[in-house]
Amino acid sequence: MAEEIREVLNLLNERLGGLFPYRLELAAPGDLKLLEKNARYMKAEQFQALVENVKQDGNLSSLPLCYREKDGKLRVLSGNHRVMAARQAGVEQVLVMVVGDEKDADERLAIQLSHNAIAGQDDLVILKELWEAITDVQAKVYAGLDSDTVKALQGIQFSAISEQRLKYKMANFVFLPEEIESLDELLKETAVAFSADVVYLANLNTYDAFFDLVVKIKKKCVIKNSAAAFLKLLELARVGLEQMMKMEVIDHEHEQLQGVGHDQTA
Repeated sequence: MAEEIREVLNLLNERLGGLFPYRLELAAPGDLKLLEKNARYMKAEQFQALVENVKQDGNLSSLPLCYREKDGKLRVLSGNHRVMAARQAGVEQVLVMVVGDEKDADERLAIQLSHNAIAGQDDLVILKELWEAITDVQAKVYAGLDSDTVKALQGIQFSAISEQRLKYKMANFVFLPEEIESLDELLKETAVAFSADVVYLANLNTYDAFFDLVVKIKKKCVIKNSAAAFLKLLELARVGLEQMMKMEVIDHEHEQLQGVGHDQTA
């Protein structure tokens, strides 16, 4: 059976030559060489879920990407966990994609890292909707979400957000250690302290006005770094807030004095 599959793959590879940058080959998971260093890791719970999925499917549902080394062995560039799961699930043969042309060490590492890094992120709104749409318990297990993710999704409330997808722009500020301490202190004073990564949602219409203000502060205060200008903006906001609070106290005292004056006149 394996030889018949290889013959079909050889014919297919000939037809795809020049159109597809990889060759399709059949290999025993135990014969594939895994990476000595792999930046991508998987929790034990996630890996076990992967093993169970492979057992249920009878094979891998996505193909590992390999490179043929000088000794003829196939080295897995992407899909190490899938190969290990196939081994543990007792799969005898798996279909793999093999890089067609020669790659130097830098190119192989670049491929490895890009497949790990360029994976995208989940939209939590859609992820929650899709997860809750699954009614079968076994199907939910197959979906492979770990307990931490499921717990996080259950705690998310989206009632205040319309179903229409939001248009947004993302701005990243990088702070030095001493700057982040100052930022944390400033936010604590305004009761918005944070101890982890956070996202603040604001109206898209304020985006241009906000950055225009940051640019003006950079020019006025001769600041080149946007993160430092953002800190300056918070400091100015704090000063303005203190002045507003003082004016409220003064107005309140003035109203009380006026009230006393009216009483005496009467």
